[in-house]
Amino acid sequence: MRAQAIALLCLAGSILLWTVGFAGFDARDMGGYGLLTGFNSAVVAALVLLLGSTLVCIHQSRPGWVVGVHLVTYLALIHGTPAVLYGNVRYAWSFKHLGVVDFIMRTGAVDPGTDVNPIYHNWPGLFAASALVSDLAGEDAARAIAIWAPLGFNLILLVVLRYLFRGMSTRPAVVWTALLIYFTMTWVGQDYFSPQAAVYILYLGAVGLLLRERHGGAARTALFILLVAAMAVTHQITLVIVVMSIVALVVTRQTRGWYLPVIAAVVISAWALTFAHDFTVTNLEDLVSGFGRPLANADATFSKSDGASGSQLVIIWGDRFTVAIAVAFAVLGFRRTRRRGTPQWAAVVLMVVPIAVLVQMSFGGEALLRVFLFSAPFIAFLAAEACAPSGYAGAIDRRRMAMAVAVVILVLPGFLLGYYGKERHNYFTDQEIAAARWVADTARPGSLLVEGDVNYPRQLVGAEKFAYVPIAYEPSVERVLDDPATSLHEWLSDPIYTDGYVMITRSQKIGAEMDGTLPRGALTELEGELVTSPLFTVAHRSRDATVFTLSDYGEEVGRR
Repeated sequence: MRAQAIALLCLAGSILLWTVGFAGFDARDMGGYGLLTGFNSAVVAALVLLLGSTLVCIHQSRPGWVVGVHLVTYLALIHGTPAVLYGNVRYAWSFKHLGVVDFIMRTGAVDPGTDVNPIYHNWPGLFAASALVSDLAGEDAARAIAIWAPLGFNLILLVVLRYLFRGMSTRPAVVWTALLIYFTMTWVGQDYFSPQAAVYILYLGAVGLLLRERHGGAARTALFILLVAAMAVTHQITLVIVVMSIVALVVTRQTRGWYLPVIAAVVISAWALTFAHDFTVTNLEDLVSGFGRPLANADATFSKSDGASGSQLVIIWGDRFTVAIAVAFAVLGFRRTRRRGTPQWAAVVLMVVPIAVLVQMSFGGEALLRVFLFSAPFIAFLAAEACAPSGYAGAIDRRRMAMAVAVVILVLPGFLLGYYGKERHNYFTDQEIAAARWVADTARPGSLLVEGDVNYPRQLVGAEKFAYVPIAYEPSVERVLDDPATSLHEWLSDPIYTDGYVMITRSQKIGAEMDGTLPRGALTELEGELVTSPLFTVAHRSRDATVFTLSDYGEEVGRR
């Protein structure tokens, strides 16, 4: 009891230190290292105390609830802090997803034939569920869900991964160590309000089911069908990994049931070829465009870091270092299980299978990120085998404890760099959201919306009203930057559009700078030129966003 009391005191101390460390922090002050800008001695001490106490509890075989509370606290601090500090949704993509929920709530249905985000309307599982919750709990429920999604998804993931890991090991120390390593190394930011985050959890749940119930049965089959069906209506691309993993588990005899891959393929195909038929047939070439091009698919990920410098380069190499260290410990862990006579082949199979993604598709230039994300649970599990204590109870094994400390110390910096390092890019203000809503409320259907960059609360409401033209991705971007007033006047004067708007926001400027899509300061200069141009008028303005429309003079010139 005394040891448990000490552990809980360490827990309380870490929460206090973390809270004190971030007290008074303003998200606007974030620099090149994102939320790490707010790290100080108190925040670092909180992490050291919390993670140190977690490792001691694991290696002293403390009750599971004590270790579990430590991990829940860690997740709450890491993933809950941005929600508290920002008070708004993170990640620009989240706003597009909220836009689909908005569409469903306004119309009562999806529109599979829409030109705006058609893929979401054809695989609408998450959005339909969120719209239902919003109908029951109130209009603001979807926004609250999106704000707290990273914390919520990670807490659910904690439960699902524990279920999965217990299907591969009966040793609590291995399970808890694997969970700790996973959550201190997996820096890929795919835990936001998104279909892929939901399907990732469902996928791991399905794998856990197959490993926990290896001998089959009607109950397992029924639950498996439900999980696959939920995935089939939610996210199309992830399903490739789902099917490959199931096939690999059956072929390598890690689970029984030759019919499992058949069921998965039938359920997935049934949705894709019925409800999503038109989209699937029309976009089949795009979906398989990366097939058989592993080097090109991998290079598509690496090329995104071309031209990175300064803090962004540090973040990139920190991420890569974390992956390399984790894989190295995973190899050591597998060697240990082989020497013990209990090789963890299921973990190896599931760690390696995602690599086949490189042969299948590019994932929009994110193939390597997806490989790591889907391999990460099994990398963490094998790494845990390298450093978890050998017995169930007793004195601390100093050698294993030293290895566990080494793993956490080596992977944590890269995790923090990868997960927090780009938060300046992911933070959006109330003024930006208000500007996006103002345009959506004001515009008529068939309007043109010219954006500086895509990094802002884009397509949050009324997405179907607009044709979207991001300056940063236009072939004529150089001409626009050379003479923005003339070029944009031509665009907004096009008679095919009912209205025309140009929106420049704080987050667009940051996104263009960090992603390298536009020269530094280009959007600020463009904004200044439009303010002084007689062709444009400021229709909406706040600290963080400016919306332009054609002035009366600009409209007159456009009619000539």
